[in-house]
Amino acid sequence: MKKRLYHRGYNVELADEKTEEYSARIGGKRVLGSLLGVKQSIDWWCDTNILREPNDFDKQDFDDAKTKKQEEYKGIQIMNDAEDDDKAWYMIIKGNLLKGSLPALKQFIDKNVVTKT
Repeated sequence: MKKRLYHRGYNVELADEKTEEYSARIGGKRVLGSLLGVKQSIDWWCDTNILREPNDFDKQDFDDAKTKKQEEYKGIQIMNDAEDDDKAWYMIIKGNLLKGSLPALKQFIDKNVVTKT
């Protein structure tokens, strides 16, 4: 019995146990690849009606921020992922994302946020 799952209306089944390749039939064509790649192909097809092979998604390479800066000010984390942008600092307060320079964010905290210090 083959391992099968259901993703966004499409059947995905394990095609090869040794290589852990999965397959699905999308838009009349059979796609074959990793489980994540097949799911991304299905998502892409459902959202754009364009067929992309699972290995196209495997080629994507995302680099993490090389110099992530963090500072804690009055118990609030202020972060910067950009290497050379002094106005790319950000923080999340009560579910809201606030962005700006580090002095401006500290000034906002001083004026508007009740903190335990």
